[in-house]
Amino acid sequence: MPCALCGTTFLSTVSTVDAKSQETLHVAICKGCGLVQQDPIPSEQELHHFYTHNYRVDYKKTYTPKPKHVYRAGMAGLDRLRFLKRNGLAGGKLLDIGAGCGEFVYLSKRSGYRSVGVEPNIGYSEFAKSQYGVQVTTGDFRGGGVSDTTYHIITMFHVLEHLPNPAQAFKALWALVDKGGYVFVEVPNIHATNASPHNIYFKAHIFYFSSAALIAFASPYFEPLKIDDSSNLRVLLKRKPQESPISLPTKEEMSYTAERLRKKGWLEYLFIGGGIFKSILKLKQLVQESQLRHKNAKDIIHSIELRYRPHTAQDR
Repeated sequence: MPCALCGTTFLSTVSTVDAKSQETLHVAICKGCGLVQQDPIPSEQELHHFYTHNYRVDYKKTYTPKPKHVYRAGMAGLDRLRFLKRNGLAGGKLLDIGAGCGEFVYLSKRSGYRSVGVEPNIGYSEFAKSQYGVQVTTGDFRGGGVSDTTYHIITMFHVLEHLPNPAQAFKALWALVDKGGYVFVEVPNIHATNASPHNIYFKAHIFYFSSAALIAFASPYFEPLKIDDSSNLRVLLKRKPQESPISLPTKEEMSYTAERLRKKGWLEYLFIGGGIFKSILKLKQLVQESQLRHKNAKDIIHSIELRYRPHTAQDR
């Protein structure tokens, strides 16, 4: 298939194995722009069935979240709120796309945002409504899952890498954001050093973004304001007043992505990415999560707020 970003057919294989299932999965890098993508890209119909029926069970082993999933989502949600507030976005009408079980919608609403969400999996969207009392619609933001309105802030956390056409996704976001509005995207970072070399490529992720590739997809509709690629890739984008031509990655950016892929390996992961400490951190996490087994979702989120928010100056 041609590259989804620049359209060239000069693709070079970087992996042929799904890290989760060990089944065949072809992933390639474009020699024209440096985008890393599945080849071929699954169809919309295949993806719709996968995400509405199989994804949560395949990767979480459940249709509704366990306490540990609520805890992890709550911790991530607070960190993402701090990112927004550090960059001057302390409130406004907010849409969380791929809202999961609603933890970020709930936390942001308690923090002063007028927040709603949309989530394709019915088990997770119903959990959000029943446990947190928040508005999370079951559906797809591109296919009528969002009401006919605009938002000042749209958040997409680990969603874009699952979509078959990022260019169309950004066009849809541009129509949903009000003039002067913002989009906050977080995706796995293909340049990161802290990902195990045997846990990078798998079926659920269609694209593997560098900051250059993500910004290129967004460039006709948004301009980047803040980029954080210290671990996952976080990009805060501001809406352009009108559509403009796409701005592709430079040759230097393309070459850097290819170089980063060549350098990925166990030595980098263990000693530069901190993988050598992962077992200790995992043990600490398991101890913390073992104390949550008999708590409901709201109690877990409130305990996280009490423990971490008072110590964060940005949240005051």
